[in-house]
Amino acid sequence: MNVFKQLKTKFQESGKLAQKLLSEYIIFVRESKQLVLTQKTVLLLCQQAINRVEQIKSLEPDSEEGLIATIEANQVKAELHFTPETITVHQDYIEGELRLLNPPKFSSESLIYRYLIAGWQTFLGGKIPNGVVPEGVRLEKDIIYYKLTRNQSDLVDALFSGVENDSNLSTSLVQGNLIISGAVVFNWNNIKIQKLIQALQVNFK
Repeated sequence: MNVFKQLKTKFQESGKLAQKLLSEYIIFVRESKQLVLTQKTVLLLCQQAINRVEQIKSLEPDSEEGLIATIEANQVKAELHFTPETITVHQDYIEGELRLLNPPKFSSESLIYRYLIAGWQTFLGGKIPNGVVPEGVRLEKDIIYYKLTRNQSDLVDALFSGVENDSNLSTSLVQGNLIISGAVVFNWNNIKIQKLIQALQVNFK
């Protein structure tokens, strides 16, 4: 075997090893054109969100469906139980929609804000008032709209690097696993594996 064939074999073997280790984080279901991010990956995405958005104090998967977030702004805490609905992949950014599964819960240590919260519950029917949700997030009825630039997250950029621009993907989060479905067939050739490894901080030792 010449040196070029040896290098090719080693490269293929290393690629298979990478895919095997990454399968703990990502699963491709070709038959149903699904990409499944396991709970390990979802927890990492949650931590990234907490680190980057000041108002988010906690974010974790619900045991059954969706995520539970605690956000705080202007001395008001809001607990949100929501599930991802759709993702639209653009060249430089990603847009998404989240759906509230339960009415938001509000709390505050301030007596004045507690009176305001009581008013919100009475006159707004438990809807989230302006100024509580983070910047760049918009709420209409029970749908939360958000926008994320691709360079904000290496993990997001690596996952959707092979997805055609303006693709619409359906999403659901069940028992900690994020399921992404679409017309595109997800596979290892569609992602930046090296960037994904770095983003997930996978240990190959």
